[in-house]
Amino acid sequence: MSQTFVLTQAGFKLEAIIERQNQDVLIQLIGGDVPHYGVVTTVGPTTEPQTIALPSRPGHHHQEGVLTELMARLLKPVLQNNAVIVSGVHVNCIQPEQMQAMTGMVTTLSHEIGSWLTAHPREKVIERFAKR
Repeated sequence: MSQTFVLTQAGFKLEAIIERQNQDVLIQLIGGDVPHYGVVTTVGPTTEPQTIALPSRPGHHHQEGVLTELMARLLKPVLQNNAVIVSGVHVNCIQPEQMQAMTGMVTTLSHEIGSWLTAHPREKVIERFAKR
């Protein structure tokens, strides 16, 4: 099952694509002029967000962790299990008002995702392990 949420504001589009496996959630937060994958943030109901930023160009790393960590903090209270947020958002020649809009857009998308997750819980599939 997957679900997509889209928000357009300040001259660019931000998209959140959600997929579920058991009670785990994968969220792709992508958008702008050059969608890509630049950071990975993980979070669970009992863990704090952890982020890995991939190299973007020589001497630099992707900065979307600011967005994914915000989303992780907002979603943490409604998670049934782990969430992985993969993100890449690049707006060419970004303007200050676009950077400012980005935080509000991520907050709005996070609330929409949280409402959807709450309305569509998953029953846990029980894992069984081999006996030795």
